[in-house]
Amino acid sequence: MEQIDQSVSLSLDNVEAISAQIKLLALQCKDRPLEILHILRVLEQLHSDICSEIFQPALPNSRHALFDLLKEIEAEGGWPHIYHRNLNQLFEHVEFLPSDPRLESLNNDSSSK
Repeated sequence: MEQIDQSVSLSLDNVEAISAQIKLLALQCKDRPLEILHILRVLEQLHSDICSEIFQPALPNSRHALFDLLKEIEAEGGWPHIYHRNLNQLFEHVEFLPSDPRLESLNNDSSSK
């Protein structure tokens, strides 16, 4: 994880502002999927780093306190999750013609298994 200037005063309100800036950046890249994918990868890594390096060490040490935290997590909307698309979901946005050779190769690959 890169060095962070901890002298900067932040509040939870800043998270919403940062989120809006990231969304604006993604919108500016709307016709460049590789750049959007880069943003998603950075966010996924950030999620992973925060979970493993900051959140997990902050978890309560007692079962009772952990149970209380889990109840609160569920009451507040559940566990945050980074959703991964599968290939079928990506293909939903592609129009294949019946004579499209790409479609034929996909059918041949899947029928040979």
